[in-house]
Amino acid sequence: MSAARTRRRQLSTKPTRPQIPLAFDFSLRQSRRAAHRKGRHLTTPSHHPESRGRYLYAAGEAGAERLRLLDRIFNPGTRELLTRAGIAPGWHVADIGCGIGLNAIWMAERVGPSGSATGVDMSAEQVAMARANAEAAGVKNAVFRQGMATETGLPRGGFDLVYCRFLLCHLTDPVAALKEMSSLLKPGGVLACEDFIASTITTYPETRAYVRLGEIYPIMDAKRGVDSNAGAKLHRYFRAAGFDAPEIRMEQPAFLRGEEKRFWGLTLREAIPAIVEAGVARREDLEEICEEIGEIAEDETILLALTTVVQAWARKD
Repeated sequence: MSAARTRRRQLSTKPTRPQIPLAFDFSLRQSRRAAHRKGRHLTTPSHHPESRGRYLYAAGEAGAERLRLLDRIFNPGTRELLTRAGIAPGWHVADIGCGIGLNAIWMAERVGPSGSATGVDMSAEQVAMARANAEAAGVKNAVFRQGMATETGLPRGGFDLVYCRFLLCHLTDPVAALKEMSSLLKPGGVLACEDFIASTITTYPETRAYVRLGEIYPIMDAKRGVDSNAGAKLHRYFRAAGFDAPEIRMEQPAFLRGEEKRFWGLTLREAIPAIVEAGVARREDLEEICEEIGEIAEDETILLALTTVVQAWARKD
């Protein structure tokens, strides 16, 4: 290993304050105060109209590697949740914000030919990949369509289960999306959602790259009017959408080795253009964070705690 790389690895395990521009530091202090205020309310901060509803990450083939890795990491917990929710043969289920369709395909297999799975995503590229993935898997009872989380275009009262994962954190009005999902359920149908708490992403020992990553999230949230800690408010969102007694479960995957430790590097790299455009950080600084995350992934003495995932589910009256 080169001396320069050794020095970088040593730096990456020291929780020093990152070298960031003054404007970035000022925005960070503002966003922390806003995040503290937002934690007491369901409303979101003011934001620029052009940032509203913009998705940070790549779609279609460009984002497929990250999404497949995400699926591999979080699928065990997701399948436990859906099993707990009662998914069964003959059910008609919907996956809102389905991405490239991998969860919807699994649900289609689980409900069998007498049931169906419908995936909805706002991206035409994601929908096209989801259809291709279903065809490759030989799954005939999964269909995919383009639509918004708050305007899915799906039939009201037509589903036994409506599900979403890591969707609400991207929305300016998550409660409106949950109300839309509720409207899709039959009486007695189940709403099941998962979202994460970005502020829980960390390493042991603490590392500079992940400290810096944690500083970027609240600033981007404030600019976009969204909440990367949506998981912590999931129970409140459910109540606001008319589900008075949601069930809750939390988990946090952690890794010492493997491709899973590269997940946040892939995620950040896809978000670089949006972060730079927003004026939150310089491209060269973000590239450096990605490089350090890659080095941390190779170091089995550093434990990565990916993020706390909150699962909520409830039955419609």
